[in-house]
This record gives sequence, C-alpha cells and structure tokens, in this order.
Amino acid sequence: MRRGLHKAVLIVPVSAVLMFIGAAGASAVRASGPPPGETPSSPTELADRNLQINAWGNALDADPESAIALGQLAGLHLQRARETGDRSDYIKAEEYARRSLALRVDRNAKSYVTLATALLAEHRFSDAELVAQQAVAYDPGVPQYTALLADIKAERGDYAGAKVLFDSLYRFQSMLSIAPRVARWAELNGDVQGSARILRRATKRAAGRNDLPKEQIAWFHYRLGDFEMRHGRFNRARKEFVKGLAVEPADYRILPALAKLSLLKDEPRRAIEYAERALAIRIDPAPLAILAEAHLARGDSAAAKESMTAMDIAIQGQPGAYHRAWTLFLLDYDRRIHEVHANAAGELETRKDIYGYDVLAWSEYKLGRFEEAARNMHNALKLGTRDPMLLYHAGMIEKARGRRVQARAFLQAALAVNDQFDYRGASLARASLELLE
Repeated sequence: MRRGLHKAVLIVPVSAVLMFIGAAGASAVRASGPPPGETPSSPTELADRNLQINAWGNALDADPESAIALGQLAGLHLQRARETGDRSDYIKAEEYARRSLALRVDRNAKSYVTLATALLAEHRFSDAELVAQQAVAYDPGVPQYTALLADIKAERGDYAGAKVLFDSLYRFQSMLSIAPRVARWAELNGDVQGSARILRRATKRAAGRNDLPKEQIAWFHYRLGDFEMRHGRFNRARKEFVKGLAVEPADYRILPALAKLSLLKDEPRRAIEYAERALAIRIDPAPLAILAEAHLARGDSAAAKESMTAMDIAIQGQPGAYHRAWTLFLLDYDRRIHEVHANAAGELETRKDIYGYDVLAWSEYKLGRFEEAARNMHNALKLGTRDPMLLYHAGMIEKARGRRVQARAFLQAALAVNDQFDYRGASLARASLELLE
C-alpha cells in the first residue's frame, strides 16, 4: 500500500502541494473574517495550558520519579491535543501516563483514563480497551470509566459487550462525560429522537458551565451540529456550529463542518471560504475533500483537481488507517479503490464496527463485487442505524444486484432521513430512483 502513496509524491512535488495549501490559507485570511455572530477568540486558555505544562515540566525535572507530575503532564498534553489537533501531544500524553502508572497505580486511576483516551484518539482501539478495562477493574463504581469502556467496545464492534455497559449508564446520562456516549449509542441503534434529546440537553448544560475549557464547550456545539446536519436539520446545525465558533473561533473541527454544511446547502463559495479558513489553521484531508467538491460545484475542474492532489499528499502524512470520511471521498471519486479496499479489510481485523463494514462494502461495490458488497452491507445495517449514507450505499448495492424493490426501499429511506445527505450521493440516489421507477 505504501508504494502507491510514494508514487503519488513522485508525480506531484510536495512543495507544489504545500504552496497550494499555503495560498489557500493566505486567501482565507484575506477574504474571510468571522461571519455574523462569530467573534475572534483570545489565546488565553492555550497560553495558560502552555504555562501549566512548563510548570509541571519543571516539577518533573526536580523529581523525575513523581507520579503526580507525570499524571498532570499527561492530562495537560491531552487537553492541548484536543484544543489544537496536534497528534504529537497525544503521543506525549500517552508517554507521560504510562510513566506515571509504572510508578504508581494506587490513587492514579485518572492516568488510566488519560492513557485510554489518548490511545482512542490515535485509533489504537485494542490497546485503549485493555487500559479502559484496567480503569474499570481499579474502580468499578465510577460510571465515567464504564462509559469510556462502553464507547471503546462500540467503536470496536463489540456491540453485545457495549450494550451490557450502556444499559447500566442511562441513569447517569445527565453527566456531561457520559451523555454524548449514551446519545451516540442510541443513534447507532436507530433511536434518533432519544439521541437528539440527550445531546441537546447536554449541550445546553455545557454552554452554561463556566468551569469547562472553551474547547470542550465548543465540542458539544460541534457534536450536536454534526448530528443535526446528518439528519437534515441544516438550520439547527448551523446555529450550533456558529455558537461553537463564538466560543472557539479557530476550532479545527467546526470550520470543516461548516464547509460541509455550506456545500450541502448548495453554497459552494461559502464552503470554499470555510474550508480555506480550516486549512489556514491545520492541514487536513477533510477540508481539502470539501474544497475539491465545492470547486466542482462551481464548475472549476482545474481547482478541484488541484485540491484532490493536495488531499492525496495530505493523506500520506496521516498516521494509521485512513479516516473513513476521506476513504468514502476517495471511493466516490474512484481514486485508489484497490488500496482503500485492502485498508478497509485490514482494519476490520481488529475493529468490526458497522462503519468499517460499510467502507468495505462500498469499496467492493466500486470493484464490481456486488454479492460480497451485499454481505458486508448486511453487517453494516445490523443495528438498524438510520444513517442516510448507510442506507444510500445499501440501495446502490441492491440496484447493482438487480433487486429493484429492495433498492427503492433503501434509497427512499435515505432521502427520507435527509434529502441532502451528501453532495453527490443525494443526487445519485434521486436519479437512481427515477431509473428504478
């Protein structure tokens, strides 16, 4: 797989891609100030975080065997990673947490949680599950530890194990560290209304808290906005994203989400502005994919091709497996299909969740292996998840198999959930339904 990636570097020089990304960022700074309702943020919290890291670093220098200093540094690097998206801080959080636990386990459960969370952020799910199990074994009465383990089991596709744990957590759903996980579990199992209710309450509570980092409050708005966007409630989604940016205007998660929302609302120029602002903060394949589609929507195929090439190079610099959003973009535009298929099959060896099966099924569909695609799509739908992308993929696979009734049912269901669920997919779903009729 890596050979193919290196070939991409040879075809297009990295310097050219970085020049393109730099130009995108520069134009974003020039052209797009904060939209109405958004305010510039102060770097106070991040500056404080850096000061805290320096202070605890000095404490560790004075006492290299201090489990407390190591634990504090682990937690601070984890929080800074959440604020900036810098993977190196996740690695440092893991390192400090392991060193702290090596010195002391007693009264050090927080380091277990920090370690498991860092591993989860790095998509090292098997390792994260082992650590979370240790945290639960250390203190089984703490619901936050149980929620973390339940979330990891769901990510790995151990839905039976996750269900046992989540069933014990519903009475704790008012806790901010638990509510988003319970909401996601409800959504996975087809309870969209229940998930929305939990998320909206949690976001309202988080917004009223003065003791939370700004990044965490913004994350709740992002999480709710992403949910609303997935289910076709675009005005609500935009309100949440704007609220999140009012708290953290440079949030590297919300800006790409606003770019995607703008594209779904057929506002490609605004999508380009948001994507470029995101790239000015952090080079990431996700806004590059949106940028490419927005340029296509405006009929600028040359700019779209440049964005796609930049995305190829950006993907090369990402550690671990492909993010699934990038993977689906590559498949939708028939790029690296064999490579993506091999990657998806390999990931399923340790992470058998429904979205892993969906990616594998869609890659098999793109390869013309329709019966294999149908078998894997069956696994992707086994929880009854009302995700329009899953339903759309199932419909297109059934259409390719000549099963017209089933194809119509899936495609109609996808559009019923969200008639603008994807820039290309929604149009293809409607066109396919017309053909099937």
